[in-house]
Amino acid sequence: MATGLSGFAQSKNFKEVFSVPANKAYVEPYSPNNRGVSVPVGYPEDKDVVSKWSDKSKSVVWYLYQKPGQYDFYFDNTVDHGKQLTFELIVTPSVAMKGFKNIQKKLTFNGTGQQNALFAGNIVVPETGYFRYELKPITDPQSAIKIKTLTFKSLQDGGQVNQTDYQSSPSVHLGFSATEPSTKSYNWIYQEIMVPKGADPLATYYMSLGFYRGYMGIQTNSSTERRVLFSVWDSKDAENDKTITAHDYVSFVDKDKSTTVNTFGGEGTGGQSYVKTANWKSNEPVKFLMNVLKQDNNSVLLSAWYKLEGEDWKYVATWRAPKEQRMFNGFYSFLENFGYTNGQVRREAYYYNAWGMEDATGKWVNFNKVKFSHTDGKPGQRVDYEQGVSPKYPDMFYMSSGGYTPTLKTEDEMPVAKQKLELNLKPFEERVAIALKNEEINNKDFKTKK
Repeated sequence: MATGLSGFAQSKNFKEVFSVPANKAYVEPYSPNNRGVSVPVGYPEDKDVVSKWSDKSKSVVWYLYQKPGQYDFYFDNTVDHGKQLTFELIVTPSVAMKGFKNIQKKLTFNGTGQQNALFAGNIVVPETGYFRYELKPITDPQSAIKIKTLTFKSLQDGGQVNQTDYQSSPSVHLGFSATEPSTKSYNWIYQEIMVPKGADPLATYYMSLGFYRGYMGIQTNSSTERRVLFSVWDSKDAENDKTITAHDYVSFVDKDKSTTVNTFGGEGTGGQSYVKTANWKSNEPVKFLMNVLKQDNNSVLLSAWYKLEGEDWKYVATWRAPKEQRMFNGFYSFLENFGYTNGQVRREAYYYNAWGMEDATGKWVNFNKVKFSHTDGKPGQRVDYEQGVSPKYPDMFYMSSGGYTPTLKTEDEMPVAKQKLELNLKPFEERVAIALKNEEINNKDFKTKK
């Protein structure tokens, strides 16, 4: 068994002490029930104790950012009097690291009913990076242990150990534009997404077509449900702007029978439409199409469709956005974790075949250039994201997030597509015309249900 620990006993001559709240952890293997009582950890984040650990099949895992040095490592814990609990400690770098041997050793926690610090060993870190600390039960934890803090005593100057502020993973964004001449005024926008197998953990939003008043894309909502989502914001935030009037609200126009519509808040307010039966699959493309149509009353109609592999195009919904007369001007896409408790898991998708149709000319323009942005990204924090032209598919952009891996950015531009997008828009235009005929009765019914 590789120790990965130096043979040094705990030292009294330390330079600095770093404390990590024990709740800054994940429960693995992940399941949607990890917020339950089996191992309550990490949520809410004002609780600093791992407790009520009753599931022997669950490990508690910390991902920590560390700088080079030697550290005495302790678990500050309390175990019920008379109990003796055995765990396996496994420490590995998040990515392969020369000079670091994986750590695997048994730790026994003896119950006195009092808080104490269990010395877990001396850890030698050869270079800066993320390190994964797993505490895996060998005996049944019996809800008999509480872990308050992970303590690291640095034996050298320049050491650093910290948890990241966010247990979620970074949100990553691509802003699409064209390198060929364009009016930058589009009434139709189009894109495809493909999610690789194994890169589709729960609580992921792969947003495809983001525009000035909303967005649409696909989500992993549960082990049995995958949605297509299309949302449009109000002209003002109804939750935070007291000047909002009835004329600022998005209104519902029409939808497919499989679509659910409601209102939303928390990130601005507006109208939300989603298809719960959109069983999109990994390794298969999902196509997205959106239209904006100006109206005489200083508003626009916004309509959305999607297409799964081997199926026909499906209409989602149409919303009326007030106080608006803009066309699309490119669009943006993003990848985010909206569930947080599995923020250590890598999520990834390819974003490609992006187009906009000029409203004045009817010409499809290829969006072959992107602008990068992201959340987090500070040293010692969540920098585990990737974006740019895919190393695997040179005609696709891609984004990934999570996994506690180093940042990777590739090229932000690819050659203009040689083959123009061919899409008969007449059926889509006819569906918008039908939506307009249905608007009055649908909107009245929607207001009644709100």
